[in-house]
Amino acid sequence: MSNAVVLSERDLSLLRLLEMTPATAAQIRKTSITFPGEPFRDERRVRERLQALAAAELVRAWPAAISGGGLMHYYRLTAAGFRSIHPECTDAPPRTLISEIAPSRFQHALATAEVIVHTIVACHESRVRILRFHGDGRLTLSAGSYVQQPDCHFQFEQSERIFNVLFEVDNATEPVDSTRTSSIKSKLLGYEAYQDWVWDNWRRGSRQGQRPFFRVVFLTRSVERAIHILWCAKHCARNPARRLCYASTQDVYLAEHRAVSTAFLNDHHGGWQSLVNVHPSSTVLRSPIRLTAPPMHSAIS
Repeated sequence: MSNAVVLSERDLSLLRLLEMTPATAAQIRKTSITFPGEPFRDERRVRERLQALAAAELVRAWPAAISGGGLMHYYRLTAAGFRSIHPECTDAPPRTLISEIAPSRFQHALATAEVIVHTIVACHESRVRILRFHGDGRLTLSAGSYVQQPDCHFQFEQSERIFNVLFEVDNATEPVDSTRTSSIKSKLLGYEAYQDWVWDNWRRGSRQGQRPFFRVVFLTRSVERAIHILWCAKHCARNPARRLCYASTQDVYLAEHRAVSTAFLNDHHGGWQSLVNVHPSSTVLRSPIRLTAPPMHSAIS
């Protein structure tokens, strides 16, 4: 039997975070700076509140082994937790939202959670609003024979301008320059085709509102692989002037305090770009990096 609990606005924000991504106590504490009221002062207080929410059957803790032989817990919504933030919804939540993460997917899910949490906090720091969000597998983009499901999608707003950003959290498990459907090259071609489709529809229509565009950010484990992806993006670009693909490493992204507003990501010309830029005509006083051809037989490195 569940224990009754009175949900505060901070509790509801915590549950909304778990709808966006599974999260550890440390990740919840980090994000709590964006919650109404006081942020959690330490992880012990986070775990205490999670225990109360778990007793009310609103969240569930799952154990997971980590490198070095340790054990950690991550938290997800239950069906009751989902209904508590969507009381008007009569459908059951997707199983992928409330079920245990498969061991083969855990490292990727944890890395994606780090990116999501850091992006939320960076938006808070830069006064950028998050209008929409889609988690892993929740957004499908189709154009011709290409079907893409980014790891997550954020729609940002600042100064009445909209920015759509798709994230690909890359753990170097797939080749870059290959004809395989799972390769980075196939993903790039798919995103190029989808952007063309969106743009053509806008031009054939009323052309009302801001021009529709998005950016795809590849966050890798190494600088070499990020450069390899950008090199491939340069050769896949249907419009060389269009900056569709950005890349950096996961460590660099997570270390940048203002990750959505600082120009620290590289495009396929080596230029420096930010996710949210309300003055796109302004010049970044930083020399582009040089994109060199990757060495032979390095498709997965």
